Amino acid sequence: MPFLQAVFCLKGFDDRSRFFTSSILSLLGFIFFSAIFSSFLLVSFTLLLILTAVLTCSTKRRLHDATLNKNWQLVPGGLLLLTGVLSLIIENSSSYYLLILPALSCALLLTYPSTNKKVKHDYILGYYGPVDLTSYQQGPVGITTLHQRIEPTLAADSVSEQVYLSDTVAAEQSNTPNYQPNDETSSKQADLGELIRLKMLSNRKLQLGVIASVALIFIAVFVSSVLNSINQQHLTSRNTALNEAKEITKNTSDNIIITKKHLLAMPDNFNLYLSEYQGIIIHWQADQVPDGELWSLLSAQGDKSCQSIKFNKGAPLRPLTVLVENGSEYFASFSPLDSRELVQALAFRGKFSLCGYSFSLKGSQATLGKHLQYAPFLDKDA
Repeated sequence: MPFLQAVFCLKGFDDRSRFFTSSILSLLGFIFFSAIFSSFLLVSFTLLLILTAVLTCSTKRRLHDATLNKNWQLVPGGLLLLTGVLSLIIENSSSYYLLILPALSCALLLTYPSTNKKVKHDYILGYYGPVDLTSYQQGPVGITTLHQRIEPTLAADSVSEQVYLSDTVAAEQSNTPNYQPNDETSSKQADLGELIRLKMLSNRKLQLGVIASVALIFIAVFVSSVLNSINQQHLTSRNTALNEAKEITKNTSDNIIITKKHLLAMPDNFNLYLSEYQGIIIHWQADQVPDGELWSLLSAQGDKSCQSIKFNKGAPLRPLTVLVENGSEYFASFSPLDSRELVQALAFRGKFSLCGYSFSLKGSQATLGKHLQYAPFLDKDA
């Protein structure tokens, strides 16, 4: 495809507009594709190499066009590769500010005017070289050429390529470390890009300002990456702790559900169970809700009305978990450390409320005293 051949062509010339387009597409293309393929480092690096090659080839043709020293040909591409790799390693959106370095080098090359003496219409899409782009050329062909007989020749392509090659070699041989405009250029009005570059080179304070700005950007990116790394580690550790807490809660809840035993029906439509470790479990039936954990003391999350059992007098007690099974079966489990206090409160208080439901404790003392598993908790007065 001629268009792609021209993109990666090392011979020929690129004018300012084409070099500007190549530079912008390379820089923005890296930002775009690295963001899309952020999870695929190898793909992002491969695309970075391709875009670096595009920018390097365009830089070489721009140097031919402006008759500049060929030592510049690896600067924009090298800076793009370096800053691109750093951006991929840092994995922080602020690292894209590092791309200001290749952008500045490209901007500097844009300040040099074209010194190629070829007429303007010889450039097609900003390119003049051995790749034939006439199929992309817009505008009608001159009338004089319509009736002109073109003699076929087998050497046409090789001669044309030889012409471009000789032009390129001539441009490389005339390269000088510092651009000096020829007499024809000097006689014309000074180029705007030329004026900007000369103004910058003659202004020491402006140069120091640019250097300071670039240094500040590097420092800001470094500090931002460090802070982002610290925050990421903190977030990871926090998520790990939460996941562990949820897992412990789930395991505790499952264990409570499996090991509840010693059913004791209480007078006001609620039941008592004992867990494996002699913790009290209060069970009752109520409104339909989704199955699962309604409240957890470990995570302090859930229905706030379930965070404590409140009696008509005395201090409230906090359940470890409140679970719902079969849509309407509520199970509030308490710590074994609170078993004696809780059983005595159930025996000697008048009523309690939990999860928004109230229960009467009338007759509870007699019921508890008759059960061999719960009676020992009543030995001490409330």
